[in-house]
Amino acid sequence: MEQSLLYGSRGLTVLSGSGDRVTDATGREYVDFLAGHGAALFGHAHPRLRLALEEAAASPWTIGAGLSSPFRERFLADLESVLPESRAFLCNSGTEAVEAALKLLRVVHPGRRRILALRRAFHGRTLGALGLTFNPRYRAPWKEWLLSVEHLEPEQLPDAVDEHVAAVFVEPVQGEGGMATLSAGVGKALTEACRRWGALLVADEIQTGWGRCGALLASSRTGLDPDLVCLAKGLAGGLPAGALLWRRRLGSFPPGGHGSTYGGNPLVCAVGHAAFGLLQEGLLERADALGKIFRDALGAISSPRITGVLGLGLLVGVSLDEPAAPIVTALQERGVLALSSGPKAVRFLPPLSASEESVRRAVAALADLLSAA
Repeated sequence: MEQSLLYGSRGLTVLSGSGDRVTDATGREYVDFLAGHGAALFGHAHPRLRLALEEAAASPWTIGAGLSSPFRERFLADLESVLPESRAFLCNSGTEAVEAALKLLRVVHPGRRRILALRRAFHGRTLGALGLTFNPRYRAPWKEWLLSVEHLEPEQLPDAVDEHVAAVFVEPVQGEGGMATLSAGVGKALTEACRRWGALLVADEIQTGWGRCGALLASSRTGLDPDLVCLAKGLAGGLPAGALLWRRRLGSFPPGGHGSTYGGNPLVCAVGHAAFGLLQEGLLERADALGKIFRDALGAISSPRITGVLGLGLLVGVSLDEPAAPIVTALQERGVLALSSGPKAVRFLPPLSASEESVRRAVAALADLLSAA
């Protein structure tokens, strides 16, 4: 009951799933392009991830941060290869990765007080992360407790950076913010401004990273060269996993300055390492190619209700001239699970293993409902 009060209810009970499909309690099958809000990045019950989970389950599931584990060491090595000359802190969610970034920037820049972020940004709902999040509906009940953050349009960010700015937080693609994609020109200018003034550039790649956008980091496709990167969602195929990566030159937390009971547990790290292995087997290129097929097919829908097709790789959006929520509901009725992005965009989060057939089915369902009166 409490879950439905917090998140709403789609009136759907999922009993099974495989790949890009799930089946509900009535036996009806759905194309799942909701995919656990993007966390089921490799699809449901991927055989390689299941095998890694089963093998790791025979060893201790959690051991605490003070003890070493070969599962953890392998996964840390994977992560630290994503951002050159970096360190990694393992946690359990994207919001925790953002909170770790906020603490680290205070270590690096204790005297700087300005923090910049994008309008329409979403970085989480804990108090620190909520200060970075733009949506007034999320912020209003807690506003007196939140960090002071300046929310600007993308093109305003580079000129706003000065010697008082501690950090700039950006999402390469705004998953909750209408699917706006940062232009490479703005990303490059922002990177240069942060370097010039010594401000930290933090890329929130919780939804865009780990292959979804056709690269390990979408930053590389949007002109960003970040100092810190927040990862989560599909990091371990949908198990609770998050990570903060940061450049070694920045130093680290003071002893005892941060921690996590479950972060870096061997079970999750084993699956995360297997997921990283999958990414090396053509999934990045596949995300790019299938995402183009998806966006081209959506762009071919003849409907004045569509105002644009958006996204990068397999983070795909359709902007509308009307509220998106009823469209998301109607798609579910037609057997396709999706979600909204801001008030007037529909967001699709296909797993990297999605079939072209499922993409075509999603496009046909949207075309059908938009042609209805």
